[in-house]
This record gives sequence, C-alpha cells and structure tokens, in this order.
Amino acid sequence: MDWIITAHIDNQTKTVDGVTFTNIHSGQKCAYGDSFYEYEVTSEKPDEFVKNVCCEFAYKCALPASQWREENRAKPSMENHFRSHFEFESRGEGRFFYRVTSPFAD
Repeated sequence: MDWIITAHIDNQTKTVDGVTFTNIHSGQKCAYGDSFYEYEVTSEKPDEFVKNVCCEFAYKCALPASQWREENRAKPSMENHFRSHFEFESRGEGRFFYRVTSPFAD
C-alpha cells in the first residue's frame, strides 16, 4: 500500500478499500476531559467490513465501548477505566459514525 494514514488529523479524508472516512474531531472537548477521535464514514461495503477498516486505518481501536462499560461495572478499577474504547454505528444508507475515546489520564 502506498498511502500514509494520518487520518487522526481534523478534517482529513482518506479512502481505503472502498471505505471513506473523514476525521471530524481529534482531542479533548474540554479541559481535563477525555480525548475523542471521531469520524464520519461512508461505504457501500458490509458494516463489519467498514468497522474493521476503521479500526485498522482510521484510528486503531482497542475494545468495544460495550465491553469496556461491562468490565468497568463488573470490576471497577483504574486499570479497567483508563483503557481506550470505540463505538461504531450505522446511520443508514451507507453512512456510519466511528469514535475512539481515550479516557483522560494526566
């Protein structure tokens, strides 16, 4: 592959394997807040394929937010809380939203 992925830069758009993602936000939304990396995504490919491309090329994902919440509730700890996690949702008609959250840890 001859492209360099720098899609964590605001407003940058990349297309990989038929999946186009545009970074709409990178970083904290408030002082001492979590860091968010958010993408608007379009593709005619299946949802799971699109999610995998986002996790590999837009911003490396860690674990699904649902798993992160479940494990935090089952065993609250700093180690569990400060793990990055992602959300991926279909918005219909080939549109998706992808977010990776890194909890604030200063």
